[in-house]
Amino acid sequence: MSGFDGGNPYGANYSTGGGFMAGGEDSPSTKKSGSNSLRPVTIRQILNAQQPAAEGDFTIDGVQLGQLTFVGVVRNVSSFPTNVSYSVEDGTGSIDVRQWLDGNADETGKTDGITQNRYIRVLGTIKAFQNKVSISAGHIRPITDFDEVMFHKLEAINTHLQLLNGAGASTGAPRAATGGAEQKFSHIEDPLQRKVMESIASLADAHEGSGVPIVTVARRIAGYKEQDVRTAVENLVTEGYLFTAEDDEHVLPS
Repeated sequence: MSGFDGGNPYGANYSTGGGFMAGGEDSPSTKKSGSNSLRPVTIRQILNAQQPAAEGDFTIDGVQLGQLTFVGVVRNVSSFPTNVSYSVEDGTGSIDVRQWLDGNADETGKTDGITQNRYIRVLGTIKAFQNKVSISAGHIRPITDFDEVMFHKLEAINTHLQLLNGAGASTGAPRAATGGAEQKFSHIEDPLQRKVMESIASLADAHEGSGVPIVTVARRIAGYKEQDVRTAVENLVTEGYLFTAEDDEHVLPS
């Protein structure tokens, strides 16, 4: 695929190391530590990562994180003598990314092509300071082919599903909804909003990267017009139950 370095979407010097994708040496059913693997993720997954012990490794889907990679759009750039800080968002959330320079000036070309409103790929590790999560980047490069963005979203979803359900989950089929969904949203008084939340929650895992299409939700809820469902979604976004993902037509639970 054009835009990838030598056919490797992570760059010439990086690989997943037999990580989580089907065909790797380690299967998700047996591998519980990803410290030696490169994990494709969304920013929302990073923000929701767990740190079971202070100063310990972060985990996503119960798997320890080492190096991770994600793609997103640079929304702000702040330059300092020893580092550059980027605000990056991918439709699921935004996060600060810091890249350290080798000297007072960037003589190695680390920041070449990394500009505002440009898609980039980031490789790095999670850092936490005063309860705020950020990324310490070991490598950043601009993306020249938008297909790489879509590839990454699919890879992040596939990895997430494999780790949750085992290697057979690579089909992308959503998990069966677990019991208690009705009780989880029973505090929402409006019956349509409650149905919308239940439907989106049941589809969220299969649409981790891009978000659940509103039109899909409308088709699943019988007895209501699509506009009524859209109004319910807008109200749920306003109230903080949902947030827009890839665009205004796709949403995910907060």
